[in-house]
Amino acid sequence: LALFHDSAEPWLLKDMEKAAAKKGVVFQAVKDVVQSLVDDSLVSVDKIGTSNWFWSFPGAADAALKARLAAIDAETHAVEVETKDMDERIATARAENPETEARVVQRALLASAEELHASLKKEEHSFFSGDDAMMSVMRQNTPVATLAANRWTDDVFMLKSWVEKKTASRAETHAFFKQQAEINFDTFDYVE
Repeated sequence: LALFHDSAEPWLLKDMEKAAAKKGVVFQAVKDVVQSLVDDSLVSVDKIGTSNWFWSFPGAADAALKARLAAIDAETHAVEVETKDMDERIATARAENPETEARVVQRALLASAEELHASLKKEEHSFFSGDDAMMSVMRQNTPVATLAANRWTDDVFMLKSWVEKKTASRAETHAFFKQQAEINFDTFDYVE
């Protein structure tokens, strides 16, 4: 790198190898050293015609560092402004929504509901048998079971209608079905 800065002019690889050999650098190592400097962006390279020209000026490194420092300063400033804005918004939200007893209770209820949800998910996972054949049979038989349940529901409603005609009292009919068959017509309905 000192070779570039001392001469302040572009170099061909052959000329660099000769000049570096005069300064005591091993001839074969020059190409690797120059390539590592190019990879680190300390030396610039450009192909002009059939030759590769290498150069590095002292002011270029300073300018690159200053530009990087300016970019980092601008990013730091933007982050500080955003942080300040977020802090103000948080303070405003806390002032508008103070911590009340009801909010604490709701937060506790939410936490318990989340715990219950997690435990139910865990329990649900334990029911998975991993038997895809059984699941496909269950999926195929579900519509048949739904139709059968709705057919029985029709039969119960027809029986209720017949009993109402014979007793002439709706309240008596509801009481009879509730007592004899434990059917509550307020909640009894078709399967959807």
